[in-house]
Amino acid sequence: MRRIILIALASFLAWSAAAVAEVHWSQNYDTALEKAKKENKLVILDLYTDWCGWCKKLDKDTYANKDVADKLTKDFVAVKLNPEKSPKAAKLARDFGTGGFPHIVFVNADGKKVSEINGYLPPKDFLAQLESVSEKATKK
Repeated sequence: MRRIILIALASFLAWSAAAVAEVHWSQNYDTALEKAKKENKLVILDLYTDWCGWCKKLDKDTYANKDVADKLTKDFVAVKLNPEKSPKAAKLARDFGTGGFPHIVFVNADGKKVSEINGYLPPKDFLAQLESVSEKATKK
């Protein structure tokens, strides 16, 4: 019985830690721009597809990383869109020059691209890019 309780407690703690490191992704680009304007943040737009293995790895490894998730939550409004599922998302992908997936685009509250990441980055490198984008945006 004691072992079952310990296993349950360990599972709960692991689940709690994962829940803390969760990015809340919007599915609406226009709403994200409005929120970014109100909160004086940048928008991170993750253009992905369901079949993209690197997109899944980005979700599993990078976005689930506590430091990355904390930085995204603090400084960005996060949006995930699949260009294969929506004409508006497909147009955004064309407008931002998406040539492959994942394609992460950083825009200001007016929708102007300020930076981008083409492809997968592990958590440490992704976090460095987030810091750089934030720094660049505050200098303008």
